[in-house]
Amino acid sequence: MYAGFKYHGIPLANISLDARNPRIVTQKTLSLQKDILRYLFEHEDLEAFIKKIAAEGKNQGAERPYVIKTGSHYTVVEGNTRIAAYKVLTGLLTAPNDFAASVPHISDKAKGSLLDVDCSIAPNRDALLPIMANAHFGLGDKSKWGYLGSRKAVYDEWRSGKAVPKLAKTFDRKPRQIRELILEYRLYLKALSLNWTQKEKAILLNPAIEFNPPVRFLQTSGHKQKIGITYDETELKIVFAGKAAEKRFKHLVMKLVINPQKGLGATASYDAVFADYKGKSAAGSAGSTNTGGASGNTSGGGSSRGKGGGSSSSGAQSGAAAPKADTLFSYPVTMTNALVTQLMKEAKELNFKKYPASATFLLRNIVEAILKHIIDQQKANAASKTLDLEAAINLCLSNSVTLSVIEKKILKEFKDSHLGYLNLGAHGNLIPNPDRVASARDGIDQFVKKNV
Repeated sequence: MYAGFKYHGIPLANISLDARNPRIVTQKTLSLQKDILRYLFEHEDLEAFIKKIAAEGKNQGAERPYVIKTGSHYTVVEGNTRIAAYKVLTGLLTAPNDFAASVPHISDKAKGSLLDVDCSIAPNRDALLPIMANAHFGLGDKSKWGYLGSRKAVYDEWRSGKAVPKLAKTFDRKPRQIRELILEYRLYLKALSLNWTQKEKAILLNPAIEFNPPVRFLQTSGHKQKIGITYDETELKIVFAGKAAEKRFKHLVMKLVINPQKGLGATASYDAVFADYKGKSAAGSAGSTNTGGASGNTSGGGSSRGKGGGSSSSGAQSGAAAPKADTLFSYPVTMTNALVTQLMKEAKELNFKKYPASATFLLRNIVEAILKHIIDQQKANAASKTLDLEAAINLCLSNSVTLSVIEKKILKEFKDSHLGYLNLGAHGNLIPNPDRVASARDGIDQFVKKNV
């Protein structure tokens, strides 16, 4: 992977910030260094990193920035925040006026120590993409690319002319995952293209926005058909069944992204999300829509499993009935496991809003049963230790169990955010809350969908 890399010091003045930095999620390329710098201040907390460098000095043991040579200069592909901090502290770049007062002064000696940077020089950008993807899609100690940033990184490379198989190799991902990331970003672009107020558009343009809820909503069996959307996974396009479908999609984005409603989320029922929709409730009832032969709109598309990308929704059956409102899960069980089959059968019927205590216990049991099934299948518990839910999660997060990067990320976030509630709720130490149940369910939903 590191063949052709070189390592030596480069003058800071000869290193430029990267306009193609995956952390930069804008619809217009930031070609000027000052514009890239402002973005890092506004969206990547550059101010805090500058203060850290000023207080602690240049960390000689810090990981080298990765750069590529561009003419007689270099572009930093990995390590933009560090290089930007060095440039601001040394005066090679000037902070935007509204941040200038927060930039600390450092001694000339300290400035001198920053003017030469030990770098890893990659032979080209493609050689760096697998390294970056594994660091920022994964579970390492690096901060993750944003939800949109990771998808835009793949989308931009695809738009540049790279085929899906090449991108799969470049980003060290499966072709299916590459297609999903591209389609999901196109769905976001479709949302941007709709008619919004200035305030609503500003919300959508926020790089930190989580666009996952509507994508996951569309993964539920029957939801795409009701809205009037089909995915062309060969051409990587989204097809909208006319203007009525676009209006329903806009309503979905409004309810789950721009003005999210309490109690509604990615796994909400169609009827719940469209209860106040002014128009036909489903594409099939409109009479004029045929999702297979509708006019194409290629500015959207997508499916996801969460912040880091994931499972395809292409397997949803158009004829399947929509799940009952407020149920835990409504996915068919394909694994051979009688316990999981029974638990998922009950999850399809149980109303978590009406019975949050029962739902809390059932959700905990479902996750634990699925994890133990995976562990048994992979023979990862050779010592036959007794495993509770936390122990099962920890084992699945370890190298003893083979799961995708995205699956492990979902489990890690679920453990951090929801395990405490499930344990306390299931053991009678707090009053179960339907909102907490819904949040925990949403956090593990795509893991359950893929593994049952």
